[in-house]
Amino acid sequence: MKFCVLIPAYNCAHIIDQVVQRLTLLGPDDEIIVVDDGSRDNTLEVARGLPRVYAERNPINLGYGGTSQRLYEIALAHDADYTVNIHGDLGHRPEDVPLVLQALLDGQYDLVMGSRLKFLLDLRKQRGWRYLFSAEARQNMPVSRVVGHIGLTWFQNKCFGTNLHSFHEGMRGCTRPVIEWVLQNQFTTWYSYDTDLIVHAHRHGFRIGEVAVPPYYDGQPKSAAPSVRYGLRVVSYTLKTMRKK
Repeated sequence: MKFCVLIPAYNCAHIIDQVVQRLTLLGPDDEIIVVDDGSRDNTLEVARGLPRVYAERNPINLGYGGTSQRLYEIALAHDADYTVNIHGDLGHRPEDVPLVLQALLDGQYDLVMGSRLKFLLDLRKQRGWRYLFSAEARQNMPVSRVVGHIGLTWFQNKCFGTNLHSFHEGMRGCTRPVIEWVLQNQFTTWYSYDTDLIVHAHRHGFRIGEVAVPPYYDGQPKSAAPSVRYGLRVVSYTLKTMRKK
């Protein structure tokens, strides 16, 4: 079995070393694959200097979705059996990658998301809505993002007949059959790639699971999607996709 961690990176030279150093690889052939999406800094050079990292740079900016597709292409070329994606800006904790991988290895799911919303909503069941919106519970994740993700996911579950905690997570584990299927399809190149992939994976019949992972906001600069524009585009995408069902 070969396992690869896939990292899309844009202007992450200041933090990519922290992401890599906090990842755990068990097998001798396991590796970390980084694709620099045309950064304006030296992300590629920093990544190439880190242990067990294979790094490439897009000749032009392909966007988050385009870079994610490129990562799957490289992973398949490197004979990966399992992959887990994690953002290069520490939007998720690298220490939680094994949780996602283990859910794949257990064999119940084809695609597994590390879900911050599942973590928060599980807290809500234990301690109520008021605690959910405390900085302690959110790990400083902005309240606007929590509310936005909850609202968008509720809307999408209603539209698609799903029962997911979140469509908007960049920590995503895949088996080899899922990777092969992904590369046979074209998804959006924008930030809503995660939603696009998950919706079509659900329609294809893949077994989708979620594991709870805590939010991670450490005050470092993030290359995050524009929140309002992202929300509007997700709503528009959802309505159009629902009509094509």
